[in-house]
Order: sequence, then structure tokens, then C-alpha cells
Amino acid sequence: MPETSVLRRIEAAFGHARGFPQPTFYAFENALRFDLGGDVEAVAPRFLQAIDRARAVARAVFSASGTLTAVVSYHDDEPPRRRQARWQGILRELGFPPRFAQPERLREDDEDGSGLFVEWRMADFENDPALVDALLWGSITREMGVTPEARWLGPIFIVDFELRLVLFAYDDRGMDVVAMDREPLLPIYRQFGDWLLDYDRDRMDARFADTSG
Repeated sequence: MPETSVLRRIEAAFGHARGFPQPTFYAFENALRFDLGGDVEAVAPRFLQAIDRARAVARAVFSASGTLTAVVSYHDDEPPRRRQARWQGILRELGFPPRFAQPERLREDDEDGSGLFVEWRMADFENDPALVDALLWGSITREMGVTPEARWLGPIFIVDFELRLVLFAYDDRGMDVVAMDREPLLPIYRQFGDWLLDYDRDRMDARFADTSG
């Protein structure tokens, strides 16, 4: 039977026992960070550029994937029934109907003693571009004012546990793609090199640039 614990699945495939760390890019040796919105300021063209880039990269990253998993996390700071209603309504409106497993709770590893818990949930789904697009929409519109928006959703990680790949669009600014092996990311680095975030380009070049010639 497939593993029913999202946290155990993450630990087994990616080596992190407390879910996916943030910033995700810096937590993995094999990682790419993409600039989605760039310098575009007007809302409509910025959103269109961000979603177009995210969709194109996602298609390439998961081209060989069968089953994908949406992994989400959020702070447990409101009544469960109200939170669940928000989740269901937002995801249905975005066009992502797969059901999420029951949440797993971890006390936040903070320094200010807030005592908040973080909940992790997952939903397996067949690699359908429309479902991936819905998740990307939810991530990119979180703070843009573009509707339908997903203000109440936490981070959304799109994961292939079998191939050990993670795509995480943190908002309209950027997106991380990580893998446990270097090879799956080489064609992504080459194909979409113009979209890589310049701030972290040296780190990515040192890992993925072809130095044979």
C-alpha cells in the first residue's frame, strides 16, 4: 500500500522529516530558481508572464511523470471547520477537485515561542496539465489581487515522489524546482536559462553549467 503519511513520504524521498523547508531553493544541492514576474509592474501583464513561465517549466519538469502529489502547509490558527470550508471552496473554484488526506500537525520550530502548529496535507492526482495549472494559479495569485485568488492557502508544492522532483511557485515573483539528482534538471536549466533568477545564477551555473568545452 502507498505511504499514507505525507511527512514520512517527504522524509523518505527528500530527506526532510519536517516537511519541505523554506527557502526551498537553498535547502537542496540540485535546485533551480526562476524569475516569474520579473520587472513587469502592471498587474495583468505581470500575471500573464508569471503564469506562462510557470506552466511552461512545469510541463517540462513533469513530462515523464505519472502520478503527482499536491503538498500544502499552513498554520493551524483558526477553527478546523472554518479552515476546511475555505480549503474546499478555494480549490473547487480553482479547478482542483482531488481530495486531500487528513492533516498532520507539527509544532512550528520558531524562536519567538508563538506555539503555532503547522499542518501538512497531500492529495495524489494523475498528471493532468489542467490540475497543475489550477495549483499554479493558486500560488501565483496569492498576493496579486487577480481572481479567483487563493489568499487563504499556504505554500503549494507539486511533487513527483517517484522521480523525486518538487516544483514550488512561492508567488508571482518566483518559483523553485528541486531534484535529488542533477540529471533531471540539466535540460530544464538549458531550455529555460533566460528565466533563471539572476541573483542566484552563479550558484546554479556552478552546479549545472557544462564545463566540458
